[in-house]
Amino acid sequence: MKKSISEIEKEVKNKEAKVAKLMYLEELKLSDYIKDHDIVIIEEEMTSIQNELKLKTEKKLSELDNFLDSFDLEYEKIENAKFEYLYQDFIVKNEITMFAAPPSSGKSLISVALCNLFLLNKRINQIIYFDADNGTATLKERNIHNLKKKWLKQFRYFHESQVTKAQMLQIIKQLQKTDLKDVLIIFDSIKNFMIGGDRDKNRDVSKVMEVLKSLRARGATVLFLHHTNKPNKDLQELIYAGSSAFQEDSGNAYIMHQNEYKQSFIFKNFKKRTGIVIDIAFTYGENHTLNQVDFIEANETEEDEQIRTEIVAFIDSNPRCIYSQILQHVTSLGYSKDKVNKVIQAGKTKYWEAVKNKTKQNRDEYILIKYLND
Repeated sequence: MKKSISEIEKEVKNKEAKVAKLMYLEELKLSDYIKDHDIVIIEEEMTSIQNELKLKTEKKLSELDNFLDSFDLEYEKIENAKFEYLYQDFIVKNEITMFAAPPSSGKSLISVALCNLFLLNKRINQIIYFDADNGTATLKERNIHNLKKKWLKQFRYFHESQVTKAQMLQIIKQLQKTDLKDVLIIFDSIKNFMIGGDRDKNRDVSKVMEVLKSLRARGATVLFLHHTNKPNKDLQELIYAGSSAFQEDSGNAYIMHQNEYKQSFIFKNFKKRTGIVIDIAFTYGENHTLNQVDFIEANETEEDEQIRTEIVAFIDSNPRCIYSQILQHVTSLGYSKDKVNKVIQAGKTKYWEAVKNKTKQNRDEYILIKYLND
Protein backbone atom coordinates (compact mmCIF):
# COMPACT_ATOMS: atom_id res chain seq x y z
CA MET A 1 0.00 0.00 0.00
CA LYS A 2 1.35 3.34 -1.07
CA LYS A 3 2.33 5.71 1.81
CA SER A 4 0.80 9.13 2.02
CA ILE A 5 2.91 12.27 2.36
CA SER A 6 1.65 12.75 5.89
CA GLU A 7 2.81 9.22 6.81
CA ILE A 8 6.25 9.87 5.31
CA GLU A 9 6.47 13.17 7.20
CA LYS A 10 5.50 11.43 10.42
CA GLU A 11 8.18 8.73 9.94
CA VAL A 12 10.85 11.32 9.11
CA LYS A 13 9.94 13.47 12.11
CA ASN A 14 10.01 10.38 14.32
CA LYS A 15 13.49 9.44 13.08
CA GLU A 16 14.71 13.03 13.39
CA ALA A 17 13.44 13.12 16.97
CA LYS A 18 15.32 9.93 17.77
CA VAL A 19 18.52 11.22 16.13
CA ALA A 20 18.15 14.44 18.11
CA LYS A 21 17.73 12.40 21.30
CA LEU A 22 20.90 10.43 20.45
CA MET A 23 22.84 13.68 20.09
CA TYR A 24 21.40 14.95 23.36
CA LEU A 25 22.31 11.74 25.19
CA GLU A 26 25.86 11.96 23.77
CA GLU A 27 26.21 15.44 25.29
CA LEU A 28 24.53 14.33 28.51
CA LYS A 29 27.29 11.77 29.13
CA LEU A 30 29.84 14.62 29.30
CA SER A 31 28.06 16.46 32.12
CA ASP A 32 30.06 17.02 35.34
CA TYR A 33 27.07 15.69 37.28
CA ILE A 34 26.90 12.30 35.56
CA LYS A 35 28.10 9.31 37.57
CA ASP A 36 29.49 6.03 36.27
CA HIS A 37 26.27 4.07 36.74
CA ASP A 38 24.33 6.87 34.95
CA ILE A 39 26.54 6.43 31.87
CA VAL A 40 25.63 2.73 31.69
CA ILE A 41 21.91 3.58 31.65
CA ILE A 42 22.38 6.30 29.01
CA GLU A 43 24.41 4.02 26.72
CA GLU A 44 21.75 1.28 26.99
CA GLU A 45 19.12 3.79 25.86
CA MET A 46 21.37 4.95 23.00
CA THR A 47 21.87 1.36 21.81
CA SER A 48 18.11 0.81 21.84
CA ILE A 49 17.51 3.91 19.71
CA GLN A 50 20.31 2.99 17.31
CA ASN A 51 18.77 -0.45 16.84
CA GLU A 52 15.39 1.10 16.11
CA LEU A 53 16.94 3.40 13.54
CA LYS A 54 19.22 0.61 12.25
CA LEU A 55 22.03 3.15 12.25
CA LYS A 56 25.60 2.21 11.51
CA THR A 57 27.38 2.95 14.79
CA GLU A 58 30.93 2.76 13.45
CA LYS A 59 32.32 6.10 12.27
CA LYS A 60 35.41 7.28 10.51
CA LEU A 61 37.84 9.02 12.84
CA SER A 62 37.68 12.15 10.67
CA GLU A 63 33.98 12.45 11.51
CA LEU A 64 34.95 13.04 15.13
CA ASP A 65 37.33 15.93 14.40
CA ASN A 66 35.11 18.71 15.76
CA PHE A 67 34.19 16.66 18.79
CA LEU A 68 37.81 15.71 19.57
CA ASP A 69 39.07 19.25 18.92
CA SER A 70 37.05 20.50 21.88
CA PHE A 71 39.04 18.23 24.25
CA ASP A 72 42.48 18.11 22.60
CA LEU A 73 45.56 19.48 24.39
CA GLU A 74 46.22 23.16 23.69
CA TYR A 75 49.99 23.07 23.19
CA GLU A 76 50.29 26.86 23.39
CA LYS A 77 48.70 26.82 26.85
CA ILE A 78 51.31 24.33 28.07
CA GLU A 79 54.13 26.10 26.23
CA ASN A 80 53.30 29.40 27.92
CA ALA A 81 52.70 27.95 31.38
CA LYS A 82 54.97 29.30 34.14
CA PHE A 83 56.74 26.91 36.48
CA GLU A 84 56.79 28.28 40.02
CA TYR A 85 57.51 27.30 43.60
CA LEU A 86 55.68 28.46 46.71
CA TYR A 87 58.92 27.57 48.50
CA GLN A 88 62.03 27.02 46.41
CA ASP A 89 62.94 23.35 45.93
CA PHE A 90 60.19 22.31 48.35
CA ILE A 91 56.58 23.20 47.50
CA VAL A 92 55.72 23.37 43.79
CA LYS A 93 52.88 25.67 42.79
CA ASN A 94 49.80 24.07 41.15
CA GLU A 95 50.87 20.60 42.28
CA ILE A 96 49.74 18.07 44.90
CA THR A 97 52.18 17.58 47.81
CA MET A 98 51.89 15.09 50.66
CA PHE A 99 53.33 15.54 54.17
CA ALA A 100 53.26 12.25 56.10
CA ALA A 101 54.29 12.23 59.75
CA PRO A 102 53.75 10.42 63.05
CA PRO A 103 50.89 11.73 65.24
CA SER A 104 51.67 14.86 67.27
CA SER A 105 54.93 15.52 65.41
CA GLY A 106 54.05 19.07 64.35
CA LYS A 107 52.86 18.67 60.74
CA SER A 108 49.84 20.95 61.35
CA LEU A 109 52.02 23.49 63.16
CA ILE A 110 54.48 23.68 60.27
CA SER A 111 51.72 23.74 57.64
CA VAL A 112 50.08 26.75 59.27
CA ALA A 113 53.46 28.48 59.54
CA LEU A 114 54.01 27.85 55.82
CA CYS A 115 50.62 29.50 55.16
CA ASN A 116 51.77 32.59 57.02
CA LEU A 117 55.08 32.59 55.14
CA PHE A 118 53.44 32.25 51.70
CA LEU A 119 51.05 35.13 52.42
CA LEU A 120 53.83 37.34 53.82
CA ASN A 121 55.98 36.72 50.75
CA LYS A 122 52.99 37.12 48.41
CA ARG A 123 53.60 33.66 46.95
CA ILE A 124 49.87 32.97 47.07
CA ASN A 125 46.72 35.11 47.21
CA GLN A 126 44.52 32.95 49.39
CA ILE A 127 44.68 29.94 51.71
CA ILE A 128 41.79 27.52 52.23
CA TYR A 129 42.55 25.27 55.20
CA PHE A 130 40.30 22.29 56.04
CA ASP A 131 41.06 21.19 59.62
CA ALA A 132 39.21 18.03 60.62
CA ASP A 133 41.95 16.82 63.00
CA ASN A 134 42.66 19.36 65.72
CA GLY A 135 40.51 20.36 68.67
CA THR A 136 39.58 23.92 69.68
CA ALA A 137 42.11 23.86 72.53
CA THR A 138 44.90 23.09 70.07
CA LEU A 139 43.85 26.01 67.85
CA LYS A 140 43.92 28.33 70.87
CA GLU A 141 47.33 27.03 72.00
CA ARG A 142 48.78 27.60 68.52
CA ASN A 143 47.20 31.07 68.16
CA ILE A 144 45.37 30.15 64.96
CA HIS A 145 42.80 32.79 65.84
CA ASN A 146 45.49 35.50 65.75
CA LEU A 147 46.61 34.35 62.31
CA LYS A 148 43.00 34.43 61.13
CA LYS A 149 42.60 37.93 62.58
CA LYS A 150 45.76 39.00 60.74
CA TRP A 151 44.88 37.68 57.27
CA LEU A 152 41.05 37.64 57.40
CA LYS A 153 39.60 36.41 54.08
CA GLN A 154 43.03 35.57 52.71
CA PHE A 155 43.22 32.78 55.29
CA ARG A 156 40.01 30.76 55.22
CA TYR A 157 40.10 28.25 58.08
CA PHE A 158 37.31 25.67 58.25
CA HIS A 159 37.14 23.86 61.59
CA GLU A 160 34.68 21.56 63.37
CA SER A 161 33.85 24.36 65.83
CA GLN A 162 32.20 26.25 62.98
CA VAL A 163 31.41 23.78 60.20
CA THR A 164 30.39 20.11 60.00
CA LYS A 165 32.21 17.48 57.94
CA ALA A 166 29.25 17.39 55.52
CA GLN A 167 29.46 21.17 55.09
CA MET A 168 33.20 20.92 54.41
CA LEU A 169 32.46 18.45 51.62
CA GLN A 170 29.89 20.86 50.15
CA ILE A 171 32.48 23.65 50.19
CA ILE A 172 34.91 21.36 48.35
CA LYS A 173 32.28 20.60 45.69
CA GLN A 174 31.85 24.33 45.11
CA LEU A 175 35.61 24.78 44.85
CA GLN A 176 35.71 22.11 42.12
CA LYS A 177 33.72 24.51 39.92
CA THR A 178 35.81 27.61 40.75
CA ASP A 179 38.91 29.30 39.32
CA LEU A 180 41.54 28.51 41.96
CA LYS A 181 44.63 30.14 40.49
CA ASP A 182 46.94 31.45 43.26
CA VAL A 183 45.00 29.50 45.90
CA LEU A 184 46.55 27.00 48.33
CA ILE A 185 44.20 24.33 49.70
CA ILE A 186 45.26 22.24 52.70
CA PHE A 187 43.60 19.05 53.96
CA ASP A 188 44.40 18.25 57.60
CA SER A 189 44.36 15.34 57.56
CA ILE A 190 43.38 13.44 54.43
CA LYS A 191 41.88 10.45 56.30
CA ASN A 192 39.02 12.69 57.40
CA PHE A 193 37.96 13.25 53.79
CA MET A 194 37.73 9.60 52.76
CA ILE A 195 33.91 9.76 53.06
CA GLY A 196 33.70 6.37 54.74
CA GLY A 197 36.34 4.78 52.50
CA ASP A 198 39.21 2.57 53.59
CA ARG A 199 42.64 4.24 53.41
CA ASP A 200 44.22 0.83 52.71
CA LYS A 201 42.21 0.28 49.52
CA ASN A 202 43.43 1.81 46.25
CA ARG A 203 39.86 2.16 44.98
CA ASP A 204 38.77 4.29 47.97
CA VAL A 205 41.96 6.37 48.11
CA SER A 206 41.80 7.00 44.36
CA LYS A 207 38.36 8.59 44.83
CA VAL A 208 39.62 11.21 47.27
CA MET A 209 42.77 11.76 45.20
CA GLU A 210 40.57 12.43 42.15
CA VAL A 211 39.01 15.29 44.12
CA LEU A 212 42.47 16.71 44.83
CA LYS A 213 43.41 16.39 41.16
CA SER A 214 40.22 18.20 40.14
CA LEU A 215 41.22 21.11 42.41
CA ARG A 216 44.69 21.12 40.85
CA ALA A 217 43.07 21.20 37.40
CA ARG A 218 41.28 24.39 38.52
CA GLY A 219 44.65 26.00 39.28
CA ALA A 220 45.02 25.25 43.00
CA THR A 221 48.13 24.18 44.85
CA VAL A 222 47.12 21.28 47.09
CA LEU A 223 48.85 20.12 50.27
CA PHE A 224 47.47 17.19 52.22
CA LEU A 225 48.64 15.95 55.60
CA HIS A 226 48.76 12.25 56.32
CA HIS A 227 49.92 9.87 59.03
CA THR A 228 52.74 7.36 59.03
CA ASN A 229 52.56 3.91 60.50
CA LYS A 230 54.03 3.44 63.98
CA PRO A 231 57.55 4.92 63.74
CA ASN A 232 60.58 2.69 64.01
CA LYS A 233 64.07 3.61 65.13
CA ASP A 234 65.26 5.20 61.90
CA LEU A 235 63.60 7.85 59.75
CA GLN A 236 64.09 5.64 56.71
CA GLU A 237 61.70 3.13 58.25
CA LEU A 238 58.86 5.63 58.56
CA ILE A 239 56.24 4.78 55.93
CA TYR A 240 53.01 6.63 55.23
CA ALA A 241 49.91 4.70 56.18
CA GLY A 242 47.52 3.14 53.71
CA SER A 243 47.26 2.60 49.97
CA SER A 244 50.02 3.27 47.44
CA ALA A 245 47.54 5.53 45.61
CA PHE A 246 48.41 8.35 48.05
CA GLN A 247 51.95 8.38 46.68
CA GLU A 248 51.06 7.52 43.08
CA ASP A 249 48.63 10.44 42.73
CA SER A 250 50.83 13.01 44.49
CA GLY A 251 53.26 15.18 42.57
CA ASN A 252 55.77 15.28 45.42
CA ALA A 253 55.79 13.67 48.86
CA TYR A 254 57.70 13.97 52.13
CA ILE A 255 58.10 12.04 55.36
CA MET A 256 58.36 14.52 58.23
CA HIS A 257 59.59 14.04 61.76
CA GLN A 258 60.65 16.23 64.65
CA ASN A 259 64.15 16.13 66.14
CA GLU A 260 63.58 17.27 69.71
CA TYR A 261 67.31 17.57 70.42
CA LYS A 262 67.82 20.20 67.71
CA GLN A 263 64.22 21.49 67.95
CA SER A 264 64.00 20.96 64.20
CA PHE A 265 61.44 19.63 61.75
CA ILE A 266 62.87 17.32 59.10
CA PHE A 267 61.32 16.76 55.66
CA LYS A 268 62.73 13.75 53.81
CA ASN A 269 61.62 13.58 50.18
CA PHE A 270 60.51 10.17 48.93
CA LYS A 271 58.50 11.08 45.81
CA LYS A 272 59.51 13.70 43.27
CA ARG A 273 57.66 14.12 40.00
CA THR A 274 57.55 17.88 39.46
CA GLY A 275 60.38 20.36 39.82
CA ILE A 276 63.59 20.08 41.80
CA VAL A 277 62.66 19.12 45.35
CA ILE A 278 65.17 18.35 48.09
CA ASP A 279 65.39 17.20 51.69
CA ILE A 280 64.82 20.24 53.87
CA ALA A 281 64.63 21.23 57.55
CA PHE A 282 63.18 24.10 59.61
CA THR A 283 63.04 25.43 63.11
CA TYR A 284 59.81 27.00 64.34
CA GLY A 285 59.71 30.47 65.86
CA GLU A 286 57.11 32.64 67.51
CA ASN A 287 54.15 34.05 65.61
CA HIS A 288 54.08 31.23 63.05
CA THR A 289 57.56 31.85 61.66
CA LEU A 290 59.95 29.34 60.12
CA ASN A 291 63.70 29.36 59.67
CA GLN A 292 65.33 26.99 57.20
CA VAL A 293 68.35 25.27 58.74
CA ASP A 294 71.09 22.96 57.54
CA PHE A 295 69.57 19.54 56.86
CA ILE A 296 72.49 17.45 58.16
CA GLU A 297 72.83 19.38 61.42
CA ALA A 298 69.06 19.45 61.91
CA ASN A 299 69.03 15.63 61.74
CA GLU A 300 71.73 15.12 64.35
CA THR A 301 70.97 13.47 67.65
CA GLU A 302 73.08 14.37 70.66
CA GLU A 303 75.15 11.22 70.05
CA ASP A 304 75.57 12.07 66.33
CA GLU A 305 76.89 15.49 67.31
CA GLN A 306 79.36 13.97 69.76
CA ILE A 307 80.59 11.50 67.11
CA ARG A 308 80.96 14.31 64.53
CA THR A 309 83.01 16.35 67.02
CA GLU A 310 85.32 13.37 67.64
CA ILE A 311 85.75 12.75 63.89
CA VAL A 312 86.63 16.39 63.20
CA ALA A 313 89.17 16.40 66.03
CA PHE A 314 90.74 13.14 64.83
CA ILE A 315 91.03 14.23 61.16
CA ASP A 316 92.42 17.60 62.29
CA SER A 317 95.14 15.82 64.30
CA ASN A 318 95.75 13.15 61.66
CA PRO A 319 95.71 14.78 58.22
CA ARG A 320 95.02 12.37 55.32
CA CYS A 321 93.90 9.55 57.60
CA ILE A 322 91.85 6.73 56.06
CA TYR A 323 88.36 5.47 56.83
CA SER A 324 89.46 2.47 58.91
CA GLN A 325 91.60 4.69 61.16
CA ILE A 326 88.69 7.04 61.83
CA LEU A 327 86.34 4.12 62.48
CA GLN A 328 88.79 2.41 64.84
CA HIS A 329 89.45 5.57 66.84
CA VAL A 330 85.83 6.62 67.32
CA THR A 331 84.51 3.12 68.08
CA SER A 332 87.27 2.79 70.70
CA LEU A 333 85.49 5.61 72.52
CA GLY A 334 82.41 3.41 72.89
CA TYR A 335 80.30 4.33 69.86
CA SER A 336 78.84 1.63 67.61
CA LYS A 337 80.30 0.99 64.14
CA ASP A 338 76.95 1.54 62.43
CA LYS A 339 76.45 4.97 64.00
CA VAL A 340 80.02 6.07 63.34
CA ASN A 341 79.75 4.97 59.71
CA LYS A 342 76.44 6.83 59.35
CA VAL A 343 78.00 10.06 60.63
CA ILE A 344 81.10 9.65 58.43
CA GLN A 345 78.96 9.27 55.32
CA ALA A 346 76.58 12.10 56.26
CA GLY A 347 79.46 14.51 56.90
CA LYS A 348 81.07 14.11 53.48
CA THR A 349 81.20 17.35 51.44
CA LYS A 350 80.04 19.34 54.50
CA TYR A 351 82.68 18.74 57.20
CA TRP A 352 85.24 16.54 55.47
CA GLU A 353 85.99 15.07 52.06
CA ALA A 354 87.44 11.74 50.94
CA VAL A 355 90.19 12.55 48.42
CA LYS A 356 91.86 9.85 46.32
CA ASN A 357 95.64 9.62 46.68
CA LYS A 358 96.97 8.52 43.28
CA THR A 359 100.40 7.70 44.71
CA LYS A 360 98.85 5.24 47.19
CA GLN A 361 96.67 3.05 44.97
CA ASN A 362 93.89 5.63 44.83
CA ARG A 363 92.98 5.10 48.47
CA ASP A 364 90.55 7.56 50.05
CA GLU A 365 92.17 9.97 52.48
CA TYR A 366 90.05 12.23 54.66
CA ILE A 367 90.63 15.97 54.78
CA LEU A 368 88.60 18.62 56.58
CA ILE A 369 86.75 20.89 54.17
CA LYS A 370 88.36 23.99 55.68
CA TYR A 371 91.80 22.67 54.62
CA LEU A 372 90.79 21.27 51.25
CA ASN A 373 92.02 24.20 49.18
CA ASP A 374 95.29 24.69 51.11
